[in-house]
Parts: sequence; structure tokens; C-alpha cells
Amino acid sequence: EADPAADVEGGDAADKIAIIAGLAYGGLVDRAAIPTEGINQLQIRDINYARELGFVVKLLAVAERHSSDSDGTEVLDVRVHPTLVPLDHPLAGVNGVNNAILVEADPVGRVMFYGPGAGSGPTASAVVADILNIAAIQQVAGAKAGLDPLLAAGSWRSCRLVDSTITQHRNYVRFQTADKPGVIGHIGSCFGAEGVSLQSIVQFESKNAGAEIVVITHVVQESNFQRALGMILLRPEVEAITCCLRTL
Repeated sequence: EADPAADVEGGDAADKIAIIAGLAYGGLVDRAAIPTEGINQLQIRDINYARELGFVVKLLAVAERHSSDSDGTEVLDVRVHPTLVPLDHPLAGVNGVNNAILVEADPVGRVMFYGPGAGSGPTASAVVADILNIAAIQQVAGAKAGLDPLLAAGSWRSCRLVDSTITQHRNYVRFQTADKPGVIGHIGSCFGAEGVSLQSIVQFESKNAGAEIVVITHVVQESNFQRALGMILLRPEVEAITCCLRTL
């Protein structure tokens, strides 16, 4: 790309997931409201730490049905962010120019569509598809004349995005701390006070003075997770939260 900003900042992925979510759940999704975080702030040390812990980092665009309102509105959790993906997960092997769409549903289970998203062949295929689609559009008559046959189908239900504070996820978080006895215990206690269960907590040697502590949580509500982080930052031995990522 001449300007890779849309790719590395997550904008392209957000555009795509807004369309896919609308098709999957039957209603328009507000693209501007989708929380979007790219890979431009990602640091190599977190990629390396993730690998040591059995993960790879991938930029994911996610759409999930969260709940339904009393009027039938679908409440969706739609977001874009770098994510730690377990090495044995199908998405962990998607590399280079390849893209993938993973669908999980009942009763089909898990289905993945995988293939190249760049290069001469895929680009030519997309151009030919557009030309054929334009030709098909010219044949549409009546009230829907001139509309793409897919876009001509109106939304049949209302959709809105969920309040992010009530969503539930696993998390990876890296702290810069003083290298003192008891720091890991204090961090664990703060998480425990907010009901955050930990999958792992590991101390790595810091290149600077002090220590780096990496925590991976079990599934936790976002509001509880954020309150725990606030408590941890009040500890005098904790200098900063240097990275926070979602985890599959």
C-alpha cells in the first residue's frame, strides 16, 4: 500500500467487520462506533513474550451476538484489536498475504474461510467480480433499479453495539514494576479483590531497571478488569501498565 495507515491502524479491518456483521445479524452496524485499535503501537517484546507463553499476536476484527433487547434489537459486540491467539488455534496459522474469516455458530460449529487477500490473482478476481456485478446491476428493474442485488435487501432487524464495560474477555497485560519481593503477590491480590481470575503471572527480566510482570487473565468482565488495573496502579512499586491486549 502507498499509505498503509488503514491496514496498520485497523481501519480497513473495521470497514470489513461492519459489513460482515450487518450481513450476519441482519441490521446496519454503526462503523464509526466500532472500537478500533491497530498494530501501530505494538512492541516487539510483547510479540516475543506472547510466543514464550504459547501465543501469536494477530489483528482480529470480531463480531459477536451479545444479547437482545426487549424490542428485538440485536446487541452486538463488534471490535478491532491486536489479539493473542493460541498457537493451536486455526487463526494462528494465517500469515503473509492470506486472510481468514472464522465463523462459529449452532449447529454448524466452527467453519473457516481462508485464502490470499492480496496479489495479482486475487486482485484480478475481485476486479472481474465487480465488472460482472455491475453488469448484473444494470439488469435490476423497478424500485430497486441500479442497486447491487446484495445491498438491495433491506435490513430486517435493528442492531446496536453493546456497552464495552459489560463485555467479557481474556486479557494480556504487562506491568513495569520495581524489582522487589512481594510485587507479584500484591498484583494478584488486586486482581482477586475485583474477582479477576488469573491464568498465569510471569516475571521477565527488564532491559531497564526493575522488572516486567506479564499477566494473562481468565474471562472477566471489562469493568472488573479496569477497576483492578486502577487498584494496581495505586501500588507504589508499580510504575506503569506498558501493554494491554485481548486474548482468545
